[in-house]
Amino acid sequence: MTKNFKRSAIVAASAATVLSLAVATPSFAHQGVGSKSSTSETRVAPVAHTEATLPVTITDIPATVTQIGKITKGAKFVAYALAADATAIPATQPTTGGKPAKVEANISSNSTVSYALEIHVPVTAGTTKFAVYNAAGVGAFVTVTVDAAGVATATTSAALTAAYVEPTKPALGEGKGFKGERGFKKGHRR
Repeated sequence: MTKNFKRSAIVAASAATVLSLAVATPSFAHQGVGSKSSTSETRVAPVAHTEATLPVTITDIPATVTQIGKITKGAKFVAYALAADATAIPATQPTTGGKPAKVEANISSNSTVSYALEIHVPVTAGTTKFAVYNAAGVGAFVTVTVDAAGVATATTSAALTAAYVEPTKPALGEGKGFKGERGFKKGHRR
């Protein structure tokens, strides 16, 4: 009698499993709650680019700042693409269309640190012109030439120099910053 009881328990459990899967499977097919619009997104394919580098001098670095990463973040440059026929930078720094340019640190074998500004340009052969401004609004005319092999060479009208500016965190709700306490703290959920 116990064999029959075990068999019927197994049959009942398997029937319950099959029934619950038959009921739950359609809900797995539904992707979200509510209606979704049927509009499709079109993404722009990223353009292949190369980097041109220019030497940079960073001044007024406080003695308390010793980390190279913090120094490079304290050097602020903004690059503005200019028209192909441009021969000089605008008299005043533009307020739109600029992209922050990254400053990289290069450490030589004798532990000398030099800094270089990276400007992204398309891989296609040709010449691209930029106006590069530091945080104080001092600009330089930069010409980047890309050869047929995709190698970029940059020249500048003036030496690129920036005074160190202490990096600041974005205001609450802007960009990446402190978002408040979340999750578990000391084993308790808040």
